[in-house]
Amino acid sequence: MSADDAPRTAPAHDPEDDMPYAELDARARADAALRRIRGGADPAREAFDLANTMNDEAVGRLAGAVRRWLRRS
Repeated sequence: MSADDAPRTAPAHDPEDDMPYAELDARARADAALRRIRGGADPAREAFDLANTMNDEAVGRLAGAVRRWLRRS
């Protein structure tokens, strides 16, 4: 039996792989995206989703800071 004939085991499944990016911290998001890409997911789509989520969070933090600043004024 050659190495190509050896049975392949499925990679371990992490619960983070099924969670929306918004529910994970930045490191867990990146790890989940890499696991999905290694598992055959579209790298462009994973990068887009990751960047989109990070952008949404940054805009949310900025909007919150502006609202707090305006309330104090």
